[in-house]
Amino acid sequence: MLTAAAQPKRFCRVTIPVALGLAIAVSGEVASAQPVRHAVCLYRDDPRPAGDLPAGIEPNRQMTTRRPAGRRRLTRRAQRRAQRRGDWNHDSTPEISLGEIPIAVTVEPHSGLPVCHRDIPYAGAAEQQRFDLFLPGGCRQGPVPLVVWLPGDDWATVDRGNCPIAWLTGHGYAVASIGYRPSTVCRFPAQRDDCRAAVAQLIADAALWGISPDQIAVVGRAGGGHLAALLGLHSHPIEAGGSPAAAAAVPIAAICSVSPVTHLPTLGPEHDRAASAASRLIGGPLPELREAALAASPLSYASGDAPPMLLVHGRNDRLVPVSQSERLHAALQAAGAESQLVIGDAAEAGLSEASRFGRLLLDFLGRTLAEQTTSVVVDDPSAGLGDG
Repeated sequence: MLTAAAQPKRFCRVTIPVALGLAIAVSGEVASAQPVRHAVCLYRDDPRPAGDLPAGIEPNRQMTTRRPAGRRRLTRRAQRRAQRRGDWNHDSTPEISLGEIPIAVTVEPHSGLPVCHRDIPYAGAAEQQRFDLFLPGGCRQGPVPLVVWLPGDDWATVDRGNCPIAWLTGHGYAVASIGYRPSTVCRFPAQRDDCRAAVAQLIADAALWGISPDQIAVVGRAGGGHLAALLGLHSHPIEAGGSPAAAAAVPIAAICSVSPVTHLPTLGPEHDRAASAASRLIGGPLPELREAALAASPLSYASGDAPPMLLVHGRNDRLVPVSQSERLHAALQAAGAESQLVIGDAAEAGLSEASRFGRLLLDFLGRTLAEQTTSVVVDDPSAGLGDG
């Protein structure tokens, strides 16, 4: 047995927590070195070599932890003596004080890479009763507004997978593309009830997705524009029919309809045929089912408490006459509601971010989800629509 003096000495090495906090997001080009605007990086006594540092952290002399091979580790007293003598080797273990470390990358609040959630079921969870949700990437402060896209030009073909306004996530909006049962499967009001149920599901899960239930806008074109107007103008609970989806109240803050169908009885003679898309929607010829046609018309629900509305229509639209938007706009004005009508030369509006309509939509959402807008008619070719 070894005596106490002959026993080998044991060294105890105490490890200090590596990182107190780190939040780094890389977006855009590398800017000049400056403190990050949306994240703070704190390190204390980081024992890792400079090569293990996160991206964006510039190594300095104090953060180098290597020491020459074969050299005995100095005690802290010996290190202080060496510092006073001026021969302290910075390659040995450093003393790093707690502080903020500047990085060379600025972090934007919203990145260009959205977070996408596909095939989320709602209501009865049928094959068509699903929606896709796009959330803005990057750092966010609080809930974000939600823009709901309602697809379908003729209520029969519903392609929620192709959402033309998903680019709004780059501007701080969450975007939901809703699928619903087409007119080839169910007649009206199944389409309205499905859209209502999907929005009600999004409102119920608002805290989960980080969206604001009080800042919801609905957008659609043609048949989707008809459903957007119908959903926004008749957002109160509907008792008729006994449908659970119709019993849900969905507060809509803004409506944007592009070339929408607003009054089915006045669409025109070509739409009165039993084989037309509008007739298939309600289950028979429009003249014979006039009450059903009026119940499916957003014009029937125009009132003074309607949310702000943007109507965009092509002057020479061959599918839906421009009088449809003019009728609804006049009714909203007469009721004291706030409406904006833009009439252009193109038959369809481009929905890309670079199109005229994209800029118009972005401006409308920025104004209406934050404050009220005024009623105005724009009938100027220079403010018309581009194909985007």
